[in-house]
Formats: sequence, structure tokens, C-alpha cells
Amino acid sequence: MILQRQRRTYWLLTLPAILITLVGLVWPISRGVQISFTNMDLLADTNRYVGLANYGKVLSDPDFYFSLLRNVEYVVVVVFFNFVIGFAMALVCNEKFAGNRVLRAVIILPMVVIPTAAAILWRFMYNYDIGVINNVANSLHILRVDWLGSPRMALISVLITDIWAWTPWMFLILLAGLEGLPAETIEAARIDGASGLRLIWMVMLPMMRPIYRVAISLKAIDTFRTFDYVWVMTGGGPGSSSDILSTYIYKSAFKNLAYGYSAAISLVVLVFTVALSFSVLRGLIVKQENL
Repeated sequence: MILQRQRRTYWLLTLPAILITLVGLVWPISRGVQISFTNMDLLADTNRYVGLANYGKVLSDPDFYFSLLRNVEYVVVVVFFNFVIGFAMALVCNEKFAGNRVLRAVIILPMVVIPTAAAILWRFMYNYDIGVINNVANSLHILRVDWLGSPRMALISVLITDIWAWTPWMFLILLAGLEGLPAETIEAARIDGASGLRLIWMVMLPMMRPIYRVAISLKAIDTFRTFDYVWVMTGGGPGSSSDILSTYIYKSAFKNLAYGYSAAISLVVLVFTVALSFSVLRGLIVKQENL
């Protein structure tokens, strides 16, 4: 009787969340699948069933592969610098010194800024004529750089902004991991002669492996679907030089009005992201069980 009551309570508590998930996730995806099999295009005024034609177009579209390549490069660069800079800052803040708490508060400030607001802020800073970065460079007799207007510099500029904004997230996780390391092990390693980089490489990082693997994996999955920084700062331009998958899909749907084709791209990216997420999580679980 008590068990039945617990089960009834369990379903009453979880049913609203299940319904919200079905309405907010399953229905849009199923609608997207339906549209992806049509040639819905508001410019051409077409909307008929075309089977797998859109998917064939995706797999033969060079712009899709260029956007995918930039997306992968974006993830690798952002996550790499997130980890390196975040770990360096965590090592500093793990030491005891006056002003430690103030420094920690300053480091996490970029993370609390809304991404769109951060993108607008950095867009003003990158401005060729009135941006603070070019004004400082000009005062040092360095040539001004067209940060967001140059095909070569546009994506680099966005990368710097993303690294600035989300390194604090990596910092917090790695700092928590450092603070959780057994002090006896660290002290024993120091007595045995390990210090500096050797202590970090041979002792700290191996003990933190489960923590930084999770942090890097989650950040990579999150960064892969980024949109706001790129769109607000460059709009995927100049031309398509800073287009990644999310901006390419957005342009296909809301600029070219090719909804059928953009839906097909979205489904391909969704399948790829889900497969990547499951493989990463499966790898983490297996490695955790083997520890």
C-alpha cells in the first residue's frame, strides 16, 4: 500500500515535467523532421514533399562543410584556452594570500554578463574608429585593426570574446577540484622533490582527471552549439568568413527563407550532436567505472 502511494506520488510529481518536455522538445523536433522532407521556400513559394532531396543537398553543400570545419575549430580553440587559462587562474587562487576572495570575485565577473550584452560590449570595444582597443593601439603607435570587418580577424575576435566570457566557468570547476585534492598527497610529493610544473603534471592533473574530463566534455558540447556571440558581433560575416553551423542554419531559414533546407541541416547537426554527446558521456561513465 505504501509502495503504491509512493509510486503515485512519483508520477504526479514527474508527469508535469514529462508533458512539458514532450510539448517543448518532441513536437518542435517532429515538426522540423516533417519540414525537412519538403521544399518549403517562401521566396520561391513552394511547399511540396521532396523526400531526401534536402539531405542530399546538405551532404553536397561546400558551405555546410566550411561552416562545420569552422565550428570544430571554434570548439577546439575556445575549450583549449578555457582550460589552460582557467587552470592557471585556479592554481593562483588555490594559494592563500591577501585579496584571494576579491580576485576570485573579479575573475567570475565575465560569466555573469548576459552573452548578448557581452557581445555588444566587445563589439563597441572592437570598433575601428572609436573602439577602446584601437584607441589604445593608436596611442602606442600601433596600426588600427579592423577586428570585425576583416575576414581574417572576424572569427578570431569572436573567439577572444567567448574565451573571456566562459573561462570563469572552467576556473570555478577546476578550482573546486584543486581544493578537493588531499593535502597529504600534495605535501608528500613536495617532500619527495616534486615542485612547480612537475608537481602539477605528475600529481595534480592525474588526480583531477575525472573532474577536468567532465568539464572539458560539457564545455565542448555547449560551445558546439554557440550562436549569440557570432551572430551579434559579425552576423557570420564579412561575407561568410565567420559562419558556423548555427549562423548558417539561421541565414538559410530567416534570410534565404529556405525552411525545408534549413530544417534538414538542423536535423543533421542534431543527430551529430546527440551522437557526440552520448559517446562522450559513455566514455566518461566507462572510465569512471574503471577508476
